[in-house]
Amino acid sequence: MAATPKTALGRQRRLLHQILKSVREERHLTKDQVAAAMGVSKRTYHDFEKGAREYDFNKIRLFAKATRSDASAIHLGVQYNWPEFPLLLMDNKMATAFYILTRDLHGEYGDRLARVPDGLLIAGFRHISEEIKKFFERRAANSEDYMARAIQQSYEDPAGGGDGDSQP
Repeated sequence: MAATPKTALGRQRRLLHQILKSVREERHLTKDQVAAAMGVSKRTYHDFEKGAREYDFNKIRLFAKATRSDASAIHLGVQYNWPEFPLLLMDNKMATAFYILTRDLHGEYGDRLARVPDGLLIAGFRHISEEIKKFFERRAANSEDYMARAIQQSYEDPAGGGDGDSQP
């Protein structure tokens, strides 16, 4: 059966095309630049981005490396039909970071990791959520403080002679 937009495989290919194109364009790269960085021919890359070839995990890894994006987020974006997901995580690599941390935990705790209760994981993610909230609050406060200082400085006399109403 051919992959048409009405089949699951066709929808997957169309979604992958949308994601790859969005990531590439967000990085301001041409198809030819990405092909060269991936070490594949232009035709191979064009077909890959267009969705004309099979879903290829290795090519997605090469694409992520070439575009400095997150391969895990690309896979998850396709799997869960969320094309914006890879764009959200392309700089901080959160999906791949989660994989790496899980792999490291498995290295330390082995198969016991499977017995970690979901409540503990939820509590951990809530803690991360609170830390992210604090990060954005600090960032906003720093931005507001910076703008307040910058505006105040812009009102000062550039010649350093006061407010301009003084008599000599």
